[in-house]
Amino acid sequence: MSEKKSPFVKKTVPCPMCSAQAENRFFLPKLFMEKGLESDRHVVEYKWLDDSFEDCNPPYYHFWFCPSCKYTATQKDFTKPTEDSDSNFNVLKRCYHKMNPAQKQMVQLLGGDIDFEKMNFSMAMKIHLLAVFIQQLVPEDSRDTSKLASYYLRIGWLFRERKAKGDKDTEMAPTMEFLEKISKLWTTVPRNEEDCLNIAASYFEKAYQSHPRYSDIVTASDLMLLIADLYLRTKDIKKAMQSINTVMQTGMKFRTKQGELIRKEKEAGNLTISRKAQIDAQTNRVNTMMDRAGQMRQDIVQMIIAKQEPKAKQVVAKMQAQGQDTEVIREKLKEMKFEPQLITKLLGEPKRKKFLGLF
Repeated sequence: MSEKKSPFVKKTVPCPMCSAQAENRFFLPKLFMEKGLESDRHVVEYKWLDDSFEDCNPPYYHFWFCPSCKYTATQKDFTKPTEDSDSNFNVLKRCYHKMNPAQKQMVQLLGGDIDFEKMNFSMAMKIHLLAVFIQQLVPEDSRDTSKLASYYLRIGWLFRERKAKGDKDTEMAPTMEFLEKISKLWTTVPRNEEDCLNIAASYFEKAYQSHPRYSDIVTASDLMLLIADLYLRTKDIKKAMQSINTVMQTGMKFRTKQGELIRKEKEAGNLTISRKAQIDAQTNRVNTMMDRAGQMRQDIVQMIIAKQEPKAKQVVAKMQAQGQDTEVIREKLKEMKFEPQLITKLLGEPKRKKFLGLF
């Protein structure tokens, strides 16, 4: 990156945790474009309009940092920590000022060599982990589950990006050595993308249950689809399917409720054109979520079929060699819990039972 140019605007503000003056930075507007978005919302590539900034990786600068006390948070949480009505900053501040020696040591280990002028993967990993560690100082029942989930997801993206670069030992190896070192103090520190995605999914599930951000059914359904995607990436098909089923079941209940609402308002003479359009718009958004869930469910079924098919074919071949009837084989495959679509694929549709009437 050119020394004469900078993509940043620097700003000095009081740290909300210790009041010391902290210089941080944010990107000038419209300097880069996001190209490609993965199903878990990870940006595949950032295209800079000025080639001299290509060595700068925007995700590395997601957090703001206080060099004095090492407090780390997003720009909004750093400058306006109590703006959201559901903010837990006051609790966090008390916990931060009452850290025990081991916690203080961890904060220093993670924040001791952060230098935004030389930001690299190792520093970015440390500052992301520091943001998580600070948030987890708060007792479990007071944690911002949505915030923690998003932080862990971002750390997972960092691991993914480094793996995609094929980095052998220039930065990844020292980072892994550092993680091994701090694991003696922080036993649950994530070591890879899969760790991060699993923890993110777990926190997102808690957020779905009680976080105000997901009180709207559309937002909540979108979150559950993200959770399903995270579990798919960690190959936990059972939990992924549970998340998808939640979207489908919640959506069907909502559609029934909306239909009843329209009927009641129509009977009461309150169903204006604008009111009907409002109800229909929300129902359509829910339908869109259900369509996405249905497609994800079918994708999962195809994954299960691909995994089960070799064994199922062996069972079919063996039983056919023994002269077993097709319907007997079908029942055996059902008993062995093979996917119904796979059974149909291998044996065709079941024979319809003849109706034995009296005439």
